[in-house]
Amino acid sequence: MVSRALPGPADLASRLLASGLFDRRWYAACAGLDDAPLDQVVGHYVSVGLPSGRGPNVDADRLLNAPAPPGSTAEREAIALVRDSGLLDVAFYRGHNPDAARAGMDPHVHFHRHGRKELRNPSAAFDTWWYQSAYLPLAGDTVDPLLHHVLVGRKLGLDPAPAPRRPGPGACWPGAGARRICLFAGYDPDGLVDDYVVRFVRELSRHADVYYLADCDLAPGELDRLAPYAKGAWAERHGTYDFGSWSRLARELVGWDTVAAYDELLLVNDSCYLVRPLDEVFAKMEATACDWWGLQATQRTWTGADGASPPTVESVVEGLADAGPSASHLDSLHVSSYFVAYRGPVVRDDGFRRLLDGVRAEQDKSRIILRYEIGASRYLLGVGHRLATFIEHLYPYHPIYNEYAFELLRYGFPLFKRTLLGENPRRCADLSRWKDRVLEAVPDAPVEEMERNLLRVADADKLERSFSVV
Repeated sequence: MVSRALPGPADLASRLLASGLFDRRWYAACAGLDDAPLDQVVGHYVSVGLPSGRGPNVDADRLLNAPAPPGSTAEREAIALVRDSGLLDVAFYRGHNPDAARAGMDPHVHFHRHGRKELRNPSAAFDTWWYQSAYLPLAGDTVDPLLHHVLVGRKLGLDPAPAPRRPGPGACWPGAGARRICLFAGYDPDGLVDDYVVRFVRELSRHADVYYLADCDLAPGELDRLAPYAKGAWAERHGTYDFGSWSRLARELVGWDTVAAYDELLLVNDSCYLVRPLDEVFAKMEATACDWWGLQATQRTWTGADGASPPTVESVVEGLADAGPSASHLDSLHVSSYFVAYRGPVVRDDGFRRLLDGVRAEQDKSRIILRYEIGASRYLLGVGHRLATFIEHLYPYHPIYNEYAFELLRYGFPLFKRTLLGENPRRCADLSRWKDRVLEAVPDAPVEEMERNLLRVADADKLERSFSVV
């Protein structure tokens, strides 16, 4: 299935030939296809060259890919082209990036050197993350997406931002005989499969066929602990975090053909403790028509500070087409990736597969979150795949890391985030009583098992600071 939002290979090939940009002989030499027929050379550019950020001719390729140190002639030429295009809105960029304005740097220079790598938008009309994800998924940070649009994208008719699309009706759960597959991403600093992970995988195996990959080396015999519950289990240090594990499982270890044979795909990681069975969650979501679902959603721009009642996630999703793109990638509706489900329309979507297949190593985990966690939500919402959530209302940012985590438990939430206890990133008070507070909401929660893991893996100083907030 071709993505709902993007032109297909044949359409792109036709646009490329009509644009007059493509230098067949030059590109064929670059790709080692000197004697290949035209359709093969064009097909290679569309499937490999364009996604990798290669220019369709030598001049465009030089500007897009040649080394251009700060202040160099090549950098000045690239910045001048963007400036002359008028595609960077100076007032918009300064208004939404006060740190850049305070630094006194020319917005065009700031975007080219820094802003694009941080997924900042140069105008309300150009979505940096979208363009990069949709058209340059293999290019990395070397290619300036706005410069690419100036040199190539505009002439190929590539959209600079996703067109507003209202969500479709959503896929219904097929009922009796339907099957789930779960790709489970793990990591342990000591190379162990912890008791809480065994509990989690065992519970998931009641509802899905589970395949496990740890982004670390595990001690001999540890994977055997999962053998009764997982259809397959592997451990290898790849350094691309949870999304890297899911990507490798989907691409290679399990394979997209196998994944697509199921009615629902779960992506789950071990960052949460399971505090209750998952029956209620699955029963509710099976009764809900949707293309994908998560346990809860949040949005940085909604704080609830004015005392307003929280909107439903459904109402927010319905209003996205009218609201237009967010000024910041971070302000988008956010469905956390620790437990997310995708049905057939998403699994068959080429854009979704391309996003997951394209996961690569980043300088730090925050860039993984920006590109893939927030990015996946943005892509799926942008092309109209209907979202549903187990917790129906929007919570202020970010509920699993603050006081709301205990409230969520009272509404049947099945998980408790370890980072809340180990790092307390949003300064939640009274965490020293966390076991009592969890048990008030879930009387049979395995708090002793949770504590054993917490004390083993959490940084002692951070834990002390976390519990000292009053």
